[in-house]
Amino acid sequence: MRKSRQALSDAEITRRVAVNSQYLQRRRDLKVAAEAVRAHLAQDPSRAAATATARKEAALEVENRMLLEQNAALQRTLHEIQNELRTLRANDLGARLRDGMNAPSPRDSEMEELRAQRDAALATGRQAETAMQALRNVNQRLMVENGRLIAADTAEPLINQ
Repeated sequence: MRKSRQALSDAEITRRVAVNSQYLQRRRDLKVAAEAVRAHLAQDPSRAAATATARKEAALEVENRMLLEQNAALQRTLHEIQNELRTLRANDLGARLRDGMNAPSPRDSEMEELRAQRDAALATGRQAETAMQALRNVNQRLMVENGRLIAADTAEPLINQ
């Protein structure tokens, strides 16, 4: 499009690149890039602003997906650690039963250290969940603000006419 200075339709782009006709709909970043080129060629500032907003929204969606993946990974790690701690506790209880009901285990200091590590891991998990919630709130506010900006951009051309 840039070389020939001629705007191409989505169908023409997908035909020339020899991909599925739905490719640009699935790859929003590429569709936004094509719209940016079309807006530049048409020298339409409102269209360029809408394209910039769409590009920001796409970036926010990607960032949100990454944050959700990180959250899921942290939750999996937390569950794995909790399972390991349950196993260690069961082993410790079994050892105490073998050694006698009230006999102190020689591994008490190890268990205290493991408990401290578990508590630290749980606190870290809680902090991560709090941070994720804060990021979700920021993301929601940004999406609302983007919606307002889009609405304002579309309302201004109507007022000027």
